[in-house]
Amino acid sequence: MLTLYKGFIRPCMECSLHVWGYSTHTALSDRMESKAFRLINSPPLTDFLQPLSHHRNVASLSIFNRYFHANISIVLANCFLLPLNPNLSNLFSFIPFTSKLWNSLPSIFPSSYDLTSFKKEVSRHLSLNFD
Repeated sequence: MLTLYKGFIRPCMECSLHVWGYSTHTALSDRMESKAFRLINSPPLTDFLQPLSHHRNVASLSIFNRYFHANISIVLANCFLLPLNPNLSNLFSFIPFTSKLWNSLPSIFPSSYDLTSFKKEVSRHLSLNFD
């Protein structure tokens, strides 16, 4: 069951986590994860998996990092500057939460744009401090 979860279900749940923002829909994915862990019923096997919330935070902070270094598409960059639009409600729940998370980071930023290093440091920091 763990192999099925890791191979088929988890990748679908991880796909574009940052798009979900921090809306009420994320509770559904967290409940699905919890249910899968109960069905697998083997904490030694599931304990090493980072929660979806961790992946959501790393993905969201990675988008902020790309924006910070101006390494982002024009379309997405313009979304950060648009006035409140009902069609962008997920974006506007994403921005306040991710800004707060971004501002809580210590000095873990690489000296130049390096998304891989940034993701590693953010993941390590979040694992130590929030999980």
